Amino acid sequence: MTASSGLDDALALWATARLGSGPREVFFGAQSMSDVVGVVLDDGRKVALKRRGGGEHVAATAVAHRAASDAGIDCPDLLAGPENVDGQIFTAEQWRDDGSTEPQGDAAMLYAQLLARLVKALDGVDQSRLSPPPWLHYDHDADRVWPPPASDRWDPHRIESQLPPALARIAAAARSRLLAAHLPHVVGHTDLSGLNVRWNHADGVDVPIVHDWDSIAARPEAVLVGTLAADHVALPERGRIADIDTGARVVEAYEEASGRAFSAEEHEVAWAASAWLAAYNAVFEHLHGAPGEVTAQLLRDGDERLRLAGGA
Repeated sequence: MTASSGLDDALALWATARLGSGPREVFFGAQSMSDVVGVVLDDGRKVALKRRGGGEHVAATAVAHRAASDAGIDCPDLLAGPENVDGQIFTAEQWRDDGSTEPQGDAAMLYAQLLARLVKALDGVDQSRLSPPPWLHYDHDADRVWPPPASDRWDPHRIESQLPPALARIAAAARSRLLAAHLPHVVGHTDLSGLNVRWNHADGVDVPIVHDWDSIAARPEAVLVGTLAADHVALPERGRIADIDTGARVVEAYEEASGRAFSAEEHEVAWAASAWLAAYNAVFEHLHGAPGEVTAQLLRDGDERLRLAGGA
């Protein structure tokens, strides 16, 4: 197989050596934080082969992936890797395509419970190598609002003059509140939504399957909860954020699931995180071509999110 099929020789040879069976057919390919190729092996198994940079981060997320699995959280099995091959990190995971993008039950409560389980399961995972993903890299040291991009194409500052002025204002205010906080970090998943979670429903229970372990990071617990409160409603091909009432139910449900109430500061930080993430996602709607649901929602309620963040 060639690179044009989505699978180059290096990755195919590595998979054969590590899995004991060679790729026979490519049925899926995607590029995001990593290059992902879905293949059928000669022995009939379906696996996801991934290639990306960030060796230390990937090694740390693999530890988190296995810790979550050991704690009973359903996720694709990590079959091989991570392994450095000529400067690229290769992994192989079980292919899981079962489940729905939305649960049948109360999504706010179910996602809050899932995050609480993950934070508990990942307690003790080394935080030092778990750098934040771009959408939560508010504490960068560049002289700009949004973090430095991977390329000019995806730089919000390139199109700032074309954006609704409120987006940059909300992002800057939310970032200031986040930077002013001094809260301990925990390890958790930063992108729990219909993009990365599938739900199986059996015997009246919604059971989550968690994907995208590259999105594991160390951030303050309130930041993870605020991110979830805004973003858990996102779906493939449909970016959106939850309204304020729904976000408040996520925070409340997380407090109940984790067994502790947030402090006043943590509540403010959670709302600042929701405003920051919403502004980040709204700008990326524009970078992808046009404003969408996230922009519209944030222009309606962004100032209220900032008020809940302590008037940031």
